[in-house]
Amino acid sequence: MPNQQFDRRSQAVPYGAPRPTSDEAVAQATLQALDAAAAVARAGDRQRARELCAAVMFETQPMIVVRAELLRAALLTLLTAHGFKLLSRLVLAMSGRRVHVELAADCIGPVAPPRSLDAAGCTIYRVDPRWLDRLSPGDMFLRHWCDALIARPRGLADAAAGGPVSRHLEPA
Repeated sequence: MPNQQFDRRSQAVPYGAPRPTSDEAVAQATLQALDAAAAVARAGDRQRARELCAAVMFETQPMIVVRAELLRAALLTLLTAHGFKLLSRLVLAMSGRRVHVELAADCIGPVAPPRSLDAAGCTIYRVDPRWLDRLSPGDMFLRHWCDALIARPRGLADAAAGGPVSRHLEPA
């Protein structure tokens, strides 16, 4: 079994392929692997997409959390693949804030981005499945969430100093 787990992690870079050496090459390979995982999720194999995304994140997490384009691709892939637990752990690691993502069951009316509700130290995001079906890298909610996570370390320092920290992620 350990060999099987190793094979899954190494799929971020195809077996036998030379590993990229420069940061830009690693970033490009990471972006391509996340895009491939999102395509697998859209094709209907969400479990496999979550596995691929987890493997990529395991290999390149320090780079993902500091590069907006990689973080946006990771969030997009996790949302598309319904990888809500891993997404929650990523957000917790980056912001110190617990989040819970749930699919809305009562989807009528126009498609809307996720709505948030703060409850007992946790932010709950109710996600319209129709929004997930249309989710793209240019989605404003996704961009705003990514920007808020990238900027979060400064926000945590502000909170420790008594300053306000915005947790509202929907576009104004």
